[in-house]
Amino acid sequence: MVIRVTGSGVRRSLAPALLAFAATVAPAQGGTRPDSTAADSTAQRALGRVMGSVYDSVHAAPLAQAAVLVMGSSRMGFTTDRGIFSIDSIPPGTYRLRIEHPVLDSLGVQFVTDSFTLGPQQTETLSLAVPSSETLVAVSCPAARRRLGPSAIIGRVLDADTDAPVDSARVSFVWQQLSLTAGLRNVPVMRDARTDADGVFRICGIPSDVEGTLQAEKTRITTSEVKLTFQGQALIVQGLRIGNAATVAQVRDSAGQGAGRGGATAPIFSAPTIQRGQAVLIGRVLAANGQPMSGARVDVRNTESVAHTNEAGEFRLTDLPSGTQTVVARQIGFAPVDMPVNLSTRAPATVTITMSQPAQALAPVVVEAEQDRGLEAIGFNQRKRGLSGHFMTSDEIMQRGPNLLTDVFRTVPMLRVVRDGMYDYKVESARATTLGPSCVQFFVDGTLYRMVYPGDLDRMMPPSEVGAIEVYAGSAAPFEFQVAGASSCTTVLMWSKFRMNQANRRSGR
Repeated sequence: MVIRVTGSGVRRSLAPALLAFAATVAPAQGGTRPDSTAADSTAQRALGRVMGSVYDSVHAAPLAQAAVLVMGSSRMGFTTDRGIFSIDSIPPGTYRLRIEHPVLDSLGVQFVTDSFTLGPQQTETLSLAVPSSETLVAVSCPAARRRLGPSAIIGRVLDADTDAPVDSARVSFVWQQLSLTAGLRNVPVMRDARTDADGVFRICGIPSDVEGTLQAEKTRITTSEVKLTFQGQALIVQGLRIGNAATVAQVRDSAGQGAGRGGATAPIFSAPTIQRGQAVLIGRVLAANGQPMSGARVDVRNTESVAHTNEAGEFRLTDLPSGTQTVVARQIGFAPVDMPVNLSTRAPATVTITMSQPAQALAPVVVEAEQDRGLEAIGFNQRKRGLSGHFMTSDEIMQRGPNLLTDVFRTVPMLRVVRDGMYDYKVESARATTLGPSCVQFFVDGTLYRMVYPGDLDRMMPPSEVGAIEVYAGSAAPFEFQVAGASSCTTVLMWSKFRMNQANRRSGR
């Protein structure tokens, strides 16, 4: 069996050679096409057959629904769910088989057997296999890269609307890794690669036990981040689909632009990167027992499209960007569920989401003594002892089982959570009247936070990353957090766990 690895991911020294693997047939060069003029009644009775099996060593399973083509003839067949194929009515001659399958396309390999001669009324039996993950990684990744990590990701990036390979797309894999030089802190690590003319990418040098996210980008259009987990395996095969300038529009930059005084523009860092398009996603949200779940909030990350399920658990999202995206379902009392979906303008995508895991308080990220030191370092404990307000630690926040940050404020007496537009939420003072709402001032890690778009608060920080919250009514707020002309506003101080850890280290505690 011969497999040719294509694309720029192969080292130049290996490019002239084919990867030859043992086969059950004797190798031969070239092939001869049988003389069609000999196809008389006698030859018809003398037609041969080839049969066998194809095994996918990468996924440790039969290669099902693969196309098996007899090169040099018009005969072909398909493998069954057990990877078995049988092709009859083949005239005597010398042939090779070519195997085609999306897995092979994603690997960027061409699967061709060695030549074999088929005689009259002969049945040739072949046992074929895709090379192992370790072999593919060894061929695709230079030794210097493999020393950084023994595992790799191989896949293809295709246009979501045309299925054409996407050349020169940047594909990156990011994970968190403990760093000694950063003070025993988790820091992000990235490996990336560019796709070749066939849309194939090979990311090498990845640890064998790590969890991270994979994302593709081309001309500022991105896919969603797809979560991948290595648990000792050498290779993960993962394809991605991406939109193009005709199907995806950037609504605003990740830094945003807002009008300041005098018409000047200034960056507003609370504005997320938003993509929009013409794709549609329809689906249902179900409970663990299969019953429809009504009132669940469903959205696609980094888009403005949000919906709530009806009594049948159904939802429909429009104006979505093409490509591999992530749909998220949330319902109070349940852990959020997210899953990748491939969206296209050619037809609506469909999905079924099952929410089965109840929301639970997460285990503390730091031990209780370290958490207390962090609260002391930001002045939380001192203000709690001397001021009148509502105070919550990270443990108390997570005991509420929030899916969104605004869920945390639903039980705070001084505040209320109301809809902002059709699907987003905002936090108002409980003193709001029919004459108008009383304002709420938010400080994040000691800095005044200005919200620009509906839902900004929920997109700013997940509840699991909040270390502490303080809420003060009117002039009861600490002097350093009072805003001129806004003494009647309710003041909310939010402290991230990262900020608390920094303050803890600076204080030398």
